[in-house]
Amino acid sequence: MNRGMLMAIVAVAAVALLGVLMRRTGGSAAPESASGPPEPEPGMEDDPEDRPAEAVAVTSDGLSFMPLGDRDRVRLVPVPARREMEQVVPGTPAEQLTRGDLVAARVKRGAPDHDPWRVEGIGRDGEYRAWRFETEDAAAVALTLLASRIVRMPRDEDGNEVTMGERDYAEARRRDEEIEAELASMPDVEERPADLLRRTIE
Repeated sequence: MNRGMLMAIVAVAAVALLGVLMRRTGGSAAPESASGPPEPEPGMEDDPEDRPAEAVAVTSDGLSFMPLGDRDRVRLVPVPARREMEQVVPGTPAEQLTRGDLVAARVKRGAPDHDPWRVEGIGRDGEYRAWRFETEDAAAVALTLLASRIVRMPRDEDGNEVTMGERDYAEARRRDEEIEAELASMPDVEERPADLLRRTIE
């Protein structure tokens, strides 16, 4: 065997060995590159309605104004109870407002030591509503949320929207104060039957 033939055999063997190595390397790398993230299980797709809700404003009392999935609802939830948009810690009170629950809302300057800023509202039946805020910005954000989702202004006979003024808010506050005064003057529920029985006997 001459030197040229020997070199040819060595070259062929080297090419064959290189091919084997390349196949092994490609075979082991292919599954890793094709694996990717696991496919979500059926029913586990990311639904925007299931994402955690973000509070857009928090009152001085720690109440979070949280928009719900659609355009016509707002949930008011105590801060420690914030969970998913449609879920609240069991036993924790939460209030939900829907479109039309308020006919008017506004931001009002309050007393510095009590309610630096206040969002006032008038309910569909003329009841007075108010939420306290530490800053004007927080109150303004809450008002924007209520105005866009909850407030439905009343209309006159011609179908024109009626704007509530200072007199309407004053009347709503007056009625609210009267109701609070009546409730404060009422005896405790546990004592009332006995008092009524005593008065009947007398």
